[in-house]
Amino acid sequence: MAVDISEDCAAMLATCRDRLIDGVTAVFIQHAGRANEEFMLMADRAANSEQQQIYFAASQLFASRPQHLLQRFRAAYCAHFDASVAGLGGGRSRRESALPDELRLVDPDEFEQDLAISKLSARAAFNCSQQLVALDRRLAALMKVQRIRQDDNPLHPGSLYRSMLAALTEMDIERPVSLAILQSFERQTAAELPGVYAGLNRFLAQSGILPTMSTDTHQEFARPDGGGGGGGYGAPVGPGGSGSTQTTAGSSSNYAQAASRDGFQTGGEDLFSQLLQVLKSAASMGAPTGGAVPGYAPGSSMQGGAMPGGMPGAPAQSMSAQQLVDALGTLQRGPMEPGAMPGMGANRLDPQGFNVLQQIRSTPMASWSHPTDAMTIDIVSMLFDAIFNDPDLSSTMRAEIAKLQIPVLKVALLDKSFFSDRKHPARRLLDAIANSGIGRSDHDEPRLVAKIAAIVESVVKGFDSDVQIFASQLQKLEEFLRDEEARAQDKSTQVVAQLEARERKEIAPARATSEIETRVNRRNLPPLVADFLARHWRLVLIEVFARAGDSGGDWSEAVRLMDELIWSVQPKQSSQDRDRLLILLPDMLKRLRSGLERVDQEGSWDAFFTELIRLHMAALHKDASSADPAIPPGASSTKSAEWSEARLPPSATPTSPSPEAARRSTEAEVAESDPQLKLVRALEVGAWVEFQSFRGTRNTLRLNWVSEFKRVYLFTNRQGENAMTLAATSFAEHLRKGTARLLSQNPLTDRAVAQVLEKVGPPSDEPNGGSRSPGYAWE
Repeated sequence: MAVDISEDCAAMLATCRDRLIDGVTAVFIQHAGRANEEFMLMADRAANSEQQQIYFAASQLFASRPQHLLQRFRAAYCAHFDASVAGLGGGRSRRESALPDELRLVDPDEFEQDLAISKLSARAAFNCSQQLVALDRRLAALMKVQRIRQDDNPLHPGSLYRSMLAALTEMDIERPVSLAILQSFERQTAAELPGVYAGLNRFLAQSGILPTMSTDTHQEFARPDGGGGGGGYGAPVGPGGSGSTQTTAGSSSNYAQAASRDGFQTGGEDLFSQLLQVLKSAASMGAPTGGAVPGYAPGSSMQGGAMPGGMPGAPAQSMSAQQLVDALGTLQRGPMEPGAMPGMGANRLDPQGFNVLQQIRSTPMASWSHPTDAMTIDIVSMLFDAIFNDPDLSSTMRAEIAKLQIPVLKVALLDKSFFSDRKHPARRLLDAIANSGIGRSDHDEPRLVAKIAAIVESVVKGFDSDVQIFASQLQKLEEFLRDEEARAQDKSTQVVAQLEARERKEIAPARATSEIETRVNRRNLPPLVADFLARHWRLVLIEVFARAGDSGGDWSEAVRLMDELIWSVQPKQSSQDRDRLLILLPDMLKRLRSGLERVDQEGSWDAFFTELIRLHMAALHKDASSADPAIPPGASSTKSAEWSEARLPPSATPTSPSPEAARRSTEAEVAESDPQLKLVRALEVGAWVEFQSFRGTRNTLRLNWVSEFKRVYLFTNRQGENAMTLAATSFAEHLRKGTARLLSQNPLTDRAVAQVLEKVGPPSDEPNGGSRSPGYAWE
């Protein structure tokens, strides 16, 4: 970007340069004593001697040579500023001039320094976003260009941090000490840096550079340490700002890239945004009816450099999200004694304790964290509180899930999609562990607990930042559970087979009778055929139904043969029908005889066949009515009268529904007025139910099978044992009396998130006084 810089422009830029460096230097001198005390405190609590030496060296520099450091800092910044302005005038931007002539390997130390500067710059840009947006526009107007990039802006906070690092390098300060001092410099100046930039804006406005531009400008910066532009969390307001702002989708790519280098996700934060907004609203309006919002007092600031949970008089330290994750990683590996690491507080922290997240919320580490990270700790803490209070979670699985609190907190800090993505590996692992403990017996639970403990230990020891470890351990757990399920299925299959066979045997006579009556009563059948169907073929239908039900091919074949027999004796008016009958008869007669043989009724075939021939001959001659509706030999005249009475004319009203159909219709009508029975009928196989005996003992069983015809419900444990059957009405009565309770079919984490939303959400306007989850629809 070539810029024609006039003398007046250069002079005004030089004034801005001096105002910025003077203001920042004055702030740092004011807080140098506090920075020294901070390093001494961190040295006392250092985890090892190496860290302690770093903090001691930084403290010594602040105590003995602060003026020397600030002089070099000023000189480095002025030189950097002048070179940047000269580069703009010469037609090459600072980024372009820094490009190497050829590719080279990146030194690890340089990479670490660049990463640290990027993180500090991103945080400062977020903290001063309102003032920097206005400053960028005023500089563009001053230089008479349409827009000035942040890389070309020599007044950007990144230039300050690079200059401070350059000054420390000139003083031969070791790299770890330099980085520690650089971070302290950012912390000590963070609260007042927005005011310094606001002063620059006032100077330029008073000098006639966009004097009427509103300072209430929307941000164009992404939240550092993992935030995305679309979150809308609310922006910090510096001392020189006016009003609050909201982040926009047009985030600066520079800061988004810096956040990406830190390994943080910038998308999928819809539910997390809701939770943040609800917590912030609750903090500003007071605790909701559902309970206090932990960690936030009404009226506490959630903006700028203010940290929730901060103590009066405590050092205004700052901890990035990555530093917070690193500290949690240390805690994840084992209990931490008081003072073992800066920010961990004065109490012993056990990463496997049920209250470890509540303890972390009260530590200085949480107070030093970015407000969004501090609220993330609160949200995850409330999430685990809901998990531990879940009535469907077994005590054994509760203890194992407690060991995953720190890894899950790290996941939530690294990837906000954890809250809204139901398929997130970490959520799926928690859900699988919780579900695996339901319905376990005493003899197989130890095997499961050993497997779960090994999986949890692998996550605790192996998780750093790659969430794929949750996916891999979930796969191992699912493979184990599939093997267990297969063994249980073998046992329950035998029980189900026996119940199905017994039910088919009970239902078969009524079903066969219903099929025959429907055909006899709706058609004017010859008595010979009606008798054959009622006395002989009914036995075939019963046998087929009792053996395989009505869903197999045997039942369809038996019913089809019955319909073919009825059609075969009806008059054939067309030559096509007569030809079809002649083709059909040999095979039909053969199949009818085979059916009778299966039920030991072949002795009745010859007499029936002799009379059936006469009916077929009459049908071929188009005159079935003239044929003698012969009665088989040996039949009594009384039986003949019964056959005649059984036949209804074609115009008669069809017979009433079968007993089974009538039962189903009645049950459906009752279900509409009985909510428990309606719930029972809607249940699907796999639902878990907790039964309570009259002695008070509880037994959790799974719905393993529902009979197709009589609505009998079979319940077993996970091993396919302890079987219990209940009729639908009996099951509904248990639910009505409270001796049976349906366990939730929603995953554990879904239930916990819903409970958190309900707890922190606004009071409901519904008459029953219940709470509703704001803006989140549960499927």
